[in-house]
Amino acid sequence: MNQLTLAECSKRKLDDTYLVVYAIKNEINIKKGDYIEKSDVYTLIGIDIKGIRQFINIYQDRVNNNRFWLDCFESLKSRGLKNILFLSVDDNKNMKRTARIAFPDIIFVDSLTHIVPKYYKYTSERCAKNLASKLHSLYTQKTLTDFKTAFTQFSETYNNAIHQKLAQKYLINIENQYKYSQNIRNLLFKHSANLEFYDKIRLSFNSNNNYVLEIEEIYDKLGSVNDYFGFTSFKKREWTLILNDLIQIYPKVDFI
Repeated sequence: MNQLTLAECSKRKLDDTYLVVYAIKNEINIKKGDYIEKSDVYTLIGIDIKGIRQFINIYQDRVNNNRFWLDCFESLKSRGLKNILFLSVDDNKNMKRTARIAFPDIIFVDSLTHIVPKYYKYTSERCAKNLASKLHSLYTQKTLTDFKTAFTQFSETYNNAIHQKLAQKYLINIENQYKYSQNIRNLLFKHSANLEFYDKIRLSFNSNNNYVLEIEEIYDKLGSVNDYFGFTSFKKREWTLILNDLIQIYPKVDFI
């Protein structure tokens, strides 16, 4: 199957509802004329009501343009999108503010593709996967009591001054996520494939010697987008439990 171009993907009809949209940020070197600047690039990935991963779009952040993200979200609505239940995002205040305007009922949750890379900076590549797995598990324990036990163990393992600072800055909201059932937290935080997607861009473009001229180069270089999207990471029983819990929170959304 031929891969759609980024321009074609940007016009593709979207589903009415995405249970969660992951805003995956990568810092990319972009060449403009005679100089190279670092820029945050966000890849938006949605999970539809069948649990299928869908590519939505890639955007270069515009930090000095207050309307940029509002225009992006309005564009998504023009493509048929009516509901985003959860947005997994970093601390981008413009994105959060305008997402709330476009989708008033949206709920923001921690982005593991934002938190895990903060630990990557001080972890060898050999140990990175194990660290990522432990961070994921902090969000998906069965009960709050189990989380507190797991968090204590995590803190004892990663206990130097840098790790303590990282935990104080990025892990302070985890306990709040336990107001949701384990099934919903599995939807929001168990999707490790998103981290693989982040890593693929990171390893391809984040070197100081690499740069792009256009955002399309990031999309084109991925190559295996068709292998990544159109699939689910959830078993049928697991997905049924997730939908059962979501229906109770969002009775007006048509999940069936």
